[in-house]
Amino acid sequence: MAAIRVLASSHYPKAEIDGWCASRTAATYRASIERQAMLVEEMEGVVVAFGLLNQEATHIDGVYVYPSHSRQGVGLRILRALEAMAAERGIKAITLDASLNAVEFYRQAGYVPVTEKKHVHCDESTAAVVVMRHEIREAVD
Repeated sequence: MAAIRVLASSHYPKAEIDGWCASRTAATYRASIERQAMLVEEMEGVVVAFGLLNQEATHIDGVYVYPSHSRQGVGLRILRALEAMAAERGIKAITLDASLNAVEFYRQAGYVPVTEKKHVHCDESTAAVVVMRHEIREAVD
């Protein structure tokens, strides 16, 4: 929630952030964990970042970093690890819906914008996102 409320506040109005956060509950994450691959970065026993890979949809469902740990490489480590997991499963290209505040992060990581769309949250509010795509290269030993 902090990643959304703090880091996205420069690109989204409060009402959109509230709708986005309303869709994030322990129950929704439990379901995501059960059907997707989830990676977590901890520091001193505290979760500071996590990312989700939807292997069936070949889609990264999110990379979130606690605000005090942003711009320190944590998100990129999670992203690259998700890509490696996808490559191990034979996935050649991956997509994601980048929040407006994260587009440049993903662009620098090699993702290419495909289109813009509105993401609908569980409370029926919407928020603009940029669909991005990345070709996955096989790991070289």
